[in-house]
Amino acid sequence: MKKMFLIGIVSIVLGMAAVSAADVTQNDRLLQRPEWDGAVVQQNWVDGTLRFQQWDTPFGDADAWTLGPTFITSLPANRLLELGGRFNVIRFDPDDFSSENGLGDIELWGKYQFIKTSEYMLSAGLLVTLPTGSEDVVLPSASGEVNVEVFAAGRFQASRALALIAHAGARQNSDMDVDIGPFDGELDGELQFLAGGGVIFEVAPQLNLQGEINFATEAYDEYDNDIQFRVGFDYQINPDLLIGGGTGIGLDDGAPEVEVAVRCAFLF
Repeated sequence: MKKMFLIGIVSIVLGMAAVSAADVTQNDRLLQRPEWDGAVVQQNWVDGTLRFQQWDTPFGDADAWTLGPTFITSLPANRLLELGGRFNVIRFDPDDFSSENGLGDIELWGKYQFIKTSEYMLSAGLLVTLPTGSEDVVLPSASGEVNVEVFAAGRFQASRALALIAHAGARQNSDMDVDIGPFDGELDGELQFLAGGGVIFEVAPQLNLQGEINFATEAYDEYDNDIQFRVGFDYQINPDLLIGGGTGIGLDDGAPEVEVAVRCAFLF
């Protein structure tokens, strides 16, 4: 099933590559984590994303819905510095016990672009989570603890229509309290190593396609590696408003088995 999904997606992307293209800009970002990019936004950027995920968790099979905004800006006095933040409202619906609603962790980051040419961009940043996550929902991002992540990200502008993006980093996850069904206890946090990359290809003046694969080692002692493959698109309704979405699959047990996401972003 997963092999057929991958073959189908790759075929679609290769087929679309023959279409005439336009520019990919620094404001175009991959769907999963927009901060994992060597580029820095050149306008204020507000994103609202709705995600549905199916998980095979240490607590049994579960569905998770998340909805929340992401805000990104670069300072007018220094366009090499990007600041951002996001949070989510989460509905966690395990198969074996009652569903729960709660807040995810608030994530705040800053990054600095220290290399920028017409082809290459390289940035490094720091992300911190605030302990707002509910111990009743946990997945996908509600530890209720302070966690710290450092990362470096690069972008290679292969052509005006094609950007290649990659990142690497490390994240220290604090021990997490969990209260889900019969489980009421603590999970030991682990030092995670992160890496991944993707492509953004603009196939028409208002449409780009994207694909990405991301890897992270286990976040907690009961978890597995998180490997996700995702494809998506963005359609620009006007220069300051776009809609998009995508779908993904997990390639290891620590990732959601299936994800579907839709988003709307406004630039000003």
